[in-house]
Amino acid sequence: MSSEQPMIEVRGIGKRYWVGPHPFIDRRGMHVLLDRAMRAPYHLLARKIGLTKPPSHHIPSRGHLRWAIRDISFQVAQGEVLGILGKNGAGKSVLLKILSRITCPTEGYARLRGSVSSMLEAGVGFHPELTGRENIRLSGAILGMSKYEIENRLDEIIDFAQIEEYLDTPVKHYSSGMFMRLGFGVAVHLETDIMLVDEVLAVGDKEFEARCVEKMRSIVKSGKTIIFVSHDLAAMKEICDRAILIRDGGIAMEGPPDRVVAEYVAGLGQDRPATDSVMA
Repeated sequence: MSSEQPMIEVRGIGKRYWVGPHPFIDRRGMHVLLDRAMRAPYHLLARKIGLTKPPSHHIPSRGHLRWAIRDISFQVAQGEVLGILGKNGAGKSVLLKILSRITCPTEGYARLRGSVSSMLEAGVGFHPELTGRENIRLSGAILGMSKYEIENRLDEIIDFAQIEEYLDTPVKHYSSGMFMRLGFGVAVHLETDIMLVDEVLAVGDKEFEARCVEKMRSIVKSGKTIIFVSHDLAAMKEICDRAILIRDGGIAMEGPPDRVVAEYVAGLGQDRPATDSVMA
């Protein structure tokens, strides 16, 4: 790691969610909640003058609190590509949503130095009623780019996404693959310091996947900092400088991509039922 300040600094990040029915919401339906809201001012006045005692709306719940991730700490230097591996549900996407400021951590903090572009899933940040062309301009404006910078990149984005025929069609009519092409094209061509990429290769075809990998190689050479989440183990080993394995919401291993991928694959083998070898 460089002696300079890291581009991404994560310290003790944790995110907790309530799983199951909420303990303070009546299960009888939305009409009960609306009725309570309408009556609330009258109940408040009655309590103030001592005519009634506050009603108890608490209903015991079978739900519970669950940590999606906890005690996650790492740094990413400028120009470094960090890969994040883990099974579905391990907490990878939760971590990226915290880094993207989509959700707040329950504990800890994340500091990102520089502008950030996120490619978390197809169509995130796009307005469904706007056309592809309009969404490109909107995304650039949100990232703080000038009109000149956006227009200067427009042709490159269109050429990469290969959806020119549908560029002036509202994106609500796009397929998931078209969303992915346009979303990734915007994310990699707009001028930002940090890229957060989550399963961007999961929707596209093999040709698009190859172009994405090639584009990310050129981005790495330009000095951009990247966090790359993927189940594509070959791309992980090829693109990343370092990798982290997340297991059960925490960091199980950190090190060279080859070693982390090997540990991840070994863990998958341990999780398979013993009958798999017989059925294969």
